[in-house]
This record gives sequence, C-alpha cells and structure tokens, in this order.
Amino acid sequence: MAYEIDEACVGCSACAKKCPEGAISGEPKKQHQIDSLFCVDCGVCFNTCPRGAILDPNGRRSPKKGKKSELKANIQDTICAACKTCLLHCPQGAISVVKKGIFRSLKCQVDPLVCVGCGACQNLCITGAITLRDPDQADTP
Repeated sequence: MAYEIDEACVGCSACAKKCPEGAISGEPKKQHQIDSLFCVDCGVCFNTCPRGAILDPNGRRSPKKGKKSELKANIQDTICAACKTCLLHCPQGAISVVKKGIFRSLKCQVDPLVCVGCGACQNLCITGAITLRDPDQADTP
C-alpha cells in the first residue's frame, strides 16, 4: 500500500508542489491523486498537507496544520498588491477584491466563514502579505 489522498483534500496543491518525484496531480480546488508508479513513499506529502488529507501506507492520517475553526488567512492591506494570485488559487473561493482605505485602492480580502485555513494563498502570495492566524487574535499592522 502506498500513500493516498482522501476526500478531505481541498485541492490546495501544497503536496503536489513539494513532491520531489512529481507523483501528485490534480486540478486546483479538486481532490488530488498520487500516482503509485512514481511515488517513492518519501512522506514529504504526508508532512506537507495542511488539511490532514493524506493517509500513509499504514492507514494513518497526516496531522492537520490547522483545523477549520482555528486558523484563517489574514491579508495585511499595507503589503497586499491586489495581484489576485490568491483569489485565483483559493480552493474555497474565500478571497475577493474590494476597495479599501481613503484612496479606495484595491485590496484582497478573506471571508473567514469560507476560509478553511489550508494555506494555499499564503504559499502563493508574492508580497508575503498573507499569514495564517487565529481569527480571534488582534489585527497586526
């Protein structure tokens, strides 16, 4: 038995990006698959998955990096370039672009009720404006 990805996968592609053998494939926002012909059972995907969607060869589930109710994406307006990379790759569609501030500049915004804390946006953010944090934590500048 090899590593497997189950229905908890949200298609964030974190595992596919880290797989040294290129054994993981799938469309964004859809459940990914591991090709057992290329998988060498290194465990990188198992230790990378933020949602706990990967089962090891013994059937054990990968540890979640943050439960749905715990971590959410937070975008710092002062750093956000509104490039929309996060919006286009969010597997849950939790990010939108809105006009903010005195000058009504475009900024990305996360809907905390939709965000599952997978970290796809954080991994892709070119400016480093996105962090995962506890939504009850006070905003940081």
